Amino acid sequence: MSTKPSASILIVDDKLENLNVLKRMLSAEGYEVRPLPSGELALRAIQAEVPDLVLLDIMMPGLDGYAVCAKLKADPRTRDVPVMFISALRDAEDKVRAFAAGGVDYISKPFQVDEVLARVTTHLRLSALQQALRAQNAQLQEAAALFEVSNEGIILTDANGVIQRVNPAFTRITGYTPEEAIGQTPRLLKSDHHPPEFYSHFWYTLLNLGYWEGEVWNRYKDGSIHPQWDMITTIRNDEGEITGYVAQFSNVARRHLTEQEIRQHGNYDALTGLANRSLLLERLDLAFKGHRHQGHRLSLLCIGLDRFKQVNETFGYNTGDLLLQQIAQRLMAEIRDIDTAARIGGDEFVVVLVDQVETTATERLASRVLERLTQPFELPSGNLDIGVSIGLAVFPDDGDDVEVILRNATIALSRAKEQGGRQICFFTDAMGRELIARHRLERDLKQGLIRQEVSLHYQPIVNLQNGQPLGFECLLRWHHSEQGFIRPDIFIPIAESSGLIRDLGNWVIETACRQLAHWRRQGWSLYASVNISTRQIPDGVAPNWLLKVTRDLGLEPAALVLEVTESVFATDLEAVTDWLREVRALGFRIYLDDFGTGYSSLSYLKNFPLDAVKVDRTFVRDMVEQERDRALIRAILAMCQELDLQVVAEGIENAVQRQLLCDLDCAYGQGYLFSRPLPVGEFEAFLKAHAS
Repeated sequence: MSTKPSASILIVDDKLENLNVLKRMLSAEGYEVRPLPSGELALRAIQAEVPDLVLLDIMMPGLDGYAVCAKLKADPRTRDVPVMFISALRDAEDKVRAFAAGGVDYISKPFQVDEVLARVTTHLRLSALQQALRAQNAQLQEAAALFEVSNEGIILTDANGVIQRVNPAFTRITGYTPEEAIGQTPRLLKSDHHPPEFYSHFWYTLLNLGYWEGEVWNRYKDGSIHPQWDMITTIRNDEGEITGYVAQFSNVARRHLTEQEIRQHGNYDALTGLANRSLLLERLDLAFKGHRHQGHRLSLLCIGLDRFKQVNETFGYNTGDLLLQQIAQRLMAEIRDIDTAARIGGDEFVVVLVDQVETTATERLASRVLERLTQPFELPSGNLDIGVSIGLAVFPDDGDDVEVILRNATIALSRAKEQGGRQICFFTDAMGRELIARHRLERDLKQGLIRQEVSLHYQPIVNLQNGQPLGFECLLRWHHSEQGFIRPDIFIPIAESSGLIRDLGNWVIETACRQLAHWRRQGWSLYASVNISTRQIPDGVAPNWLLKVTRDLGLEPAALVLEVTESVFATDLEAVTDWLREVRALGFRIYLDDFGTGYSSLSYLKNFPLDAVKVDRTFVRDMVEQERDRALIRAILAMCQELDLQVVAEGIENAVQRQLLCDLDCAYGQGYLFSRPLPVGEFEAFLKAHAS
């Protein structure tokens, strides 16, 4: 079999970047390269043309690398094709499984150029040599020719390791002539670079597996010591007895251009040129080791953009990419050469400041970065302002581990965003405790829903003139099995951020409708009002599902009121509007809750399908003493009357407030004056009292 540089190599990897890099590397060496993205395609391609060598990824969709290799080894046409695994898996078990499947080699990602080229060349040569040794006379002649012309050094020894023959490349590389080498053992090249354990492992592997390969430092005739990549294989006769060994080796020569390309792809973000997450973790680990030894401090800034998603949606992804590139340039302009700036996510960056003695110096630099990144960016669509938040953690104060310090800086970033953005927030131990408590509550809330720890309380919505209940608002309550009552303003945000709000919200709607249907059968003509989270619109609550729930319980859609807040319009406006219109077209009613506390309230009333607004309790609370609040309520009532919208006043706590609202012609309200939110039994008693 020919082993000229144009040998055919098939590369199978589902990552396009890996295919491109390997193809460039091997094509530059003169190999004929066929890159394919899946195991299925590879098997079909091999049936058409059998390659000389296969580079095979393990983790792929569909057929994984183990399965592909097994199929190749089961086919007589391809069983002798050497298969080299290239994988990010590093466990010894994965390597053993790879060899068990029939692989001849295993290279861990991220791979090194020299190593890949040396191993590819070695296996191509070794494959050819093994075939030649097994073949008849013609093949033996071809192997002899290969022995002579190979660019790799080749040593043939007897069973005792005594050198019987060397090729010309051996002499070119080591300086030893055949006459000087033959009769000696490979210890002729020993450099004393390796400890005794190295050779013990070498012989154990060679005798038990039949081959060994790895990097060896050898001393040449001129006394110089060089690294070599060696592949040593045991030769056995038909009876299985060892008759000798063949060793192939090559200099681990550096190929600067290709290595630079591999390093760039493996360690740097392709869009911004900043370090990627892999290189960031590597540098952090090295910095931590040095700083622990020297007792120095290190600061880590986690930087997030406040409205990057809107930039992509409004101006397009090309503009978003340009923005990220300009952010990277500004970051690099603010830090020292010894520091690191990295992009670790779509709109998330990290800056590592080493040898920070004073926290004040870190804070000054963070303030400078914040100021630079909040200045307008010049983009093709025009100048653009964007909010930036920074979370800051310090080593070793806030953690003595890479993952811990990254997590804590991210926690601080989240707190900065929660507080409105455009600010710097230092990590504190309290944040860590809050996060742990929050995660525990999230876990307990999932279990609480299963264990029926959550329930609904009902607060009546009444006619302000006579106090008669017309409907009720359903309010979620959670009685934790250990902590007791958990306030909604604590667990509802947790449910929203964790995605549990969808299951929880659907449970609320179904429970409220079931209870409403029961009370209607008892003779009470009421409606139910439920709160819909922004995280439930538009995907969490399907209009057709709402219709099915009400119909199955014998309710008309108008009996169910869906309360939304103004924050819902800050999400996907078009999708939210479509959802509102579809729901209202089916007959459900929409109330705008907490009216007046958000932004652009008037435009919401004008442009969106609504049936009523609920005046926020803060206006009602102060209307007795504050003329300004009375004027605002008066204006809301007048405006809603013109727009044919009902008004419900929330938070009515005393008779004076009620009377003022009646004087202003507000027809409906709710609050503690009439009733606090009540569990089922107490609310039924309330209804019976008013019915009598």
